[in-house]
Amino acid sequence: MRRPSTLSLPPGHCHRALRYWPLIAALWLPGARCQAQDQARATTDVPTVKLAPAVRSTPVSAEHTATQALKRLSATLHYPLVLSDAQVDSAARLIGGPEGRVLFSAGDRIYAVGTDFAGQTPPQRGQWLRIFRKVRPLKDPDTGEVLGMEAQLLGTARWARGGGLASDTVSGGEQRVPATLDLVSSLEEIVVGDRVLIAQSHTPETLLAHQPAQTLKARVLGLYATEQAQASQLQIISLNKGRTDGVEAGHLLSVLTRPGTVTDTRDPLHEIWRLPAEYKATAMVFLTFERISYAVLTETRDSVQVGDHLFAAGNP
Repeated sequence: MRRPSTLSLPPGHCHRALRYWPLIAALWLPGARCQAQDQARATTDVPTVKLAPAVRSTPVSAEHTATQALKRLSATLHYPLVLSDAQVDSAARLIGGPEGRVLFSAGDRIYAVGTDFAGQTPPQRGQWLRIFRKVRPLKDPDTGEVLGMEAQLLGTARWARGGGLASDTVSGGEQRVPATLDLVSSLEEIVVGDRVLIAQSHTPETLLAHQPAQTLKARVLGLYATEQAQASQLQIISLNKGRTDGVEAGHLLSVLTRPGTVTDTRDPLHEIWRLPAEYKATAMVFLTFERISYAVLTETRDSVQVGDHLFAAGNP
């Protein structure tokens, strides 16, 4: 007679099973032991596999790293603004806002004068404008020449209507009225006296990181939007080369250590040796002007400073 390998009882019958336990044990336990032995024999036929931790690395190209870095910045990056002296002089000026306030933020309607924007097509309704404050000269570290004026970007606005002469419904005469702007975004509080320009076109949201076709050499002009003396990964630097020098958005440049010297003190002649420049960071250009460009540091081994050299060998 075949013995059951498992034993199950209907609810409420456990007290009856206890009465016949010797008989149940004689019929069921040998079968259970046989089943356990069969399972043990089957287990011995399965080969043993030992698992061990291992590191699996996938090479990541500089182009991929640069593209990922730009994507991380895209949500918060406000593109730098470089102006000429003429653009600074022709910028409009904020003179007031709602309820006589002198501090403004996103959502306010503000007013500006000097909106002729010499040399540019007059703004149309809904056109974007950029509000800035404080400009600082960017000087070439090699020649000392001022290459452009870097402005502190404060926010953006849309053109609502132009200024000029308008009828005064109270007195019946005509009065001069300022241009009307709608403040869309602000990085910090905007005040009376801040300047307004027609917005320049932004860099495309996606860039193809690539090596320059020709050899490029540049120097770091400054660190954007920070008072720090050194820049690290994902920070922005300005370069003393621009479109006229062949620099394009997407170019990858290597930041190098400054060449130094060391004196061999154990040599009777105290010979001086020049140390080679070493790699310290990778920068990807994302915005170019005529004589200046901006790059984001996508990878760093050491901090980047004003005056550091950048180099790209170029593709043959």
